[in-house]
Amino acid sequence: MTAPDVEATPSPLVDVDQERHARFRASFEAVTDFGRRLLAARLAAAGVLPAAGTTAGRDEILARLAVASGYQRLGDALLDLLERADLLRRRDDRLAVTERAAEAAGLASDDVVDATATALRREHPEAAGYVPLLVACQTQLVEVVRGDRPANEVLFPGGSADMVAAIYRDNVQLDFYNRLCAARVQQHVRQFLRRYPRSFAQVMEVGAGTGGTTGPVLDALADRAERLRYFYTDVGPAFLRLGRQRFGVTRPHVDFARYNVEGAPEDQGFEPGSMEVVLASNVLHATLRISAALRHCHALLKPGGILVVNEMTSRLDYNTLTFGLAEGWWRHADDEPRLAASPLLDVAGWRAALGRAGFVDVQAHAVPGLDASEQVQTMFVATAAGPGGSSR
Repeated sequence: MTAPDVEATPSPLVDVDQERHARFRASFEAVTDFGRRLLAARLAAAGVLPAAGTTAGRDEILARLAVASGYQRLGDALLDLLERADLLRRRDDRLAVTERAAEAAGLASDDVVDATATALRREHPEAAGYVPLLVACQTQLVEVVRGDRPANEVLFPGGSADMVAAIYRDNVQLDFYNRLCAARVQQHVRQFLRRYPRSFAQVMEVGAGTGGTTGPVLDALADRAERLRYFYTDVGPAFLRLGRQRFGVTRPHVDFARYNVEGAPEDQGFEPGSMEVVLASNVLHATLRISAALRHCHALLKPGGILVVNEMTSRLDYNTLTFGLAEGWWRHADDEPRLAASPLLDVAGWRAALGRAGFVDVQAHAVPGLDASEQVQTMFVATAAGPGGSSR
């Protein structure tokens, strides 16, 4: 996506500090590369990778890893990642470790990992929040993929979402997209309320999770709270409890309810055609079928209502190394198109999927000033067509 494809939205909500964003991108890559080397060191220490001077086939390496059911896609993705990072190198149809992998061997020690992680957070403050989750996931990855430890115990130790939530705090890139979501939701709600001065606007967030996007959206809608009903929904009771703690005390217009976007609204207590806005931030990729999830989002909306989708549109090794431990990351159907070694769609894939689900006027928003190859996230705004393909 080039700069002319970035849709204009109200300033200053969508301003981005270009210098800070450039520092973030460099820092994020440094953190990710640490994760790649840590993966190689831990797999080598566990006897999974071939010893120096020897080779092994992919199937042999995966057999040594003893991947449990549900993690076959992750196993394949990890080997692809190591090969792309030149930590494994192909020799005919077999793989060998490289000098770069040998240099990372010290990361098999917890003390070395802790010291390296501390230095990394100090040298790269823009991406410091990503480090604890990465370390936790990689130091316990072998146990997770073998089925010896549940992934949720690693991602959410003791039921706490703190490590995941740390990623979202003071994050220049995620803040940009959250504010962009807030701007578009605010714009649509205000237009609706001006057009229908005696009506209430209903907004539903699916897969609200830790509320990273919810906060900016609710702040943007605060001056319309008396004419607003906001549904904070998720499939996880822990996320609903977290949402109530964060947003339920001072915002009586916010309701909290369990909702699975993979199921029909009417089967879960929600009236079809009742929402002005449906918001889905970094959640639809984790469904069995994005096509079905989008149809259910469309069913929730009034004709002319909008779906705001905020999603990663490029594969990131960091996500494979962390969120890839969750079985849900890999649960997509075999016949659904996704980016290689990921559950994601690219921009063209999202446009096509939204069109097939009955949405029109699909707009794509991303960080201004970056080339298509540099964009990793995209926010889409799509309008729900009524009967015959019309909108309000």
